[in-house]
Amino acid sequence: MVDTAGFATFPLAVSRETPGTARGVTRSTLRGWGLDALVDDAAVVVSELVTNALRYGLPAGRARPLPPASEKQPILLSLVHCGDAALCAVFDPGPDVPRVREPDFFEESGRGLHVLESLAERWGWTTPDHSGKAVWALLMAPGASGPAAPGAGDWEPLTRLLLLLELLSGPSWLKSLGASAAASVPRAVEPGHH
Repeated sequence: MVDTAGFATFPLAVSRETPGTARGVTRSTLRGWGLDALVDDAAVVVSELVTNALRYGLPAGRARPLPPASEKQPILLSLVHCGDAALCAVFDPGPDVPRVREPDFFEESGRGLHVLESLAERWGWTTPDHSGKAVWALLMAPGASGPAAPGAGDWEPLTRLLLLLELLSGPSWLKSLGASAAASVPRAVEPGHH
């Protein structure tokens, strides 16, 4: 679903092709919004977020996915357009939050959050609840003025995303903003598997 007001939401299946599908819909959506300068970085960010959701966000006996996600499509990609910014968020039904770790240069994986950190203006996650969590990243067009601090009344992209979530699933997502979503770069978390 792509909305001219600046929202786009895509349920995604568990498949090897899912990161590619997410990159494709992200590119076409951002181009449709006139955010061509963000297309390449957003495609990389979304690919990392979706890959992490596939690896770590689908535990056995997982929670009920956030609508319009379903058992067959348990991951939800949402994009929010606000001025020269795009907020990319990936929802999964898992309870584990991202953990930045030092990459092992002999391993093929483990660098995704460092890539995310280098491309995003800021990123974070919502506090997990009965439907899981969202991991989000804010991208700003080159030369755009930076956003206000998260939680401030004028930090529009995250506010718009949370309002969309309330419409989809009820008020628990607004309560889940919490301190975790306000972390500009969650370096304080202990090293782990994410």
